[in-house]
Amino acid sequence: MATMGEIVKKADLLRYRGEKREEYLKQEFKLLAERQAREKKEEAERQEKKEEAERQERKEAADRKERLELEKMKLDAEMKLLQAKIEAGIIKNEPDGSSARSSDAGAKRPKLPNFQDGRDDLDIWLTRLERFAESNGWSREKWSSSLCALLTGRALDCYGRLSVEQAKDYEKVKEALMKRYDLTEDGYRRKFRTCKPAEGESSDMFIARIVTYLDRWIELSKMDKSYEKLKDLIVREQFMNACPEDLATSLREKDLPTLERVAKEADCF
Repeated sequence: MATMGEIVKKADLLRYRGEKREEYLKQEFKLLAERQAREKKEEAERQEKKEEAERQERKEAADRKERLELEKMKLDAEMKLLQAKIEAGIIKNEPDGSSARSSDAGAKRPKLPNFQDGRDDLDIWLTRLERFAESNGWSREKWSSSLCALLTGRALDCYGRLSVEQAKDYEKVKEALMKRYDLTEDGYRRKFRTCKPAEGESSDMFIARIVTYLDRWIELSKMDKSYEKLKDLIVREQFMNACPEDLATSLREKDLPTLERVAKEADCF
């Protein structure tokens, strides 16, 4: 946008004199004032929209947090009641007709600790939850609500972003959590390739962790554990590591079933 000084200089360059110069400057100054007023109004409207969006976002975040806290309090109470009944050996009939086991009525059941974000391994923690649920005869329909009561941090936030229907389905909740914590085929592949010994970790423990990463990588790749299939997986990985990053990302996203398909897609990239 031209300034008043620039407008005057332009009038000088055009060699306007007298009334013609006065009329030119008057017209240009008027247009300048209108543009400035319009831009000021537009900037004010943009700022107002931005502030309104931020207010709405804060309100939605606060509402979501409140809903999650209320739901967690409710589920915590339900879990404590269920745990008390399990420990007391009380049989509780479920809506689907199943019942909690009571064959070891006098035995004490361990209380499941909350998932500690940043400290616990989510994969191991979920396995423990599933084994506990199965050993105590929990109805699978209740697994998701029981899981939610034990989540914290990013895991609880991930759960809160699911739809109502998704949140009722344990497998969908588990899938969302695994993706959130990068516990996917590609995530375990990277862990296997880049893991280092942790402080205080013995060689045996480190090797066991590497084997776990490899097992989970192969398991989540849904490949048969035959020699040919494992060879395919390793060669595919080596090929992608040697490719440019954008090509490797494209190939991994397509999840191609054979090396032949990988080669064809790479040549067409």
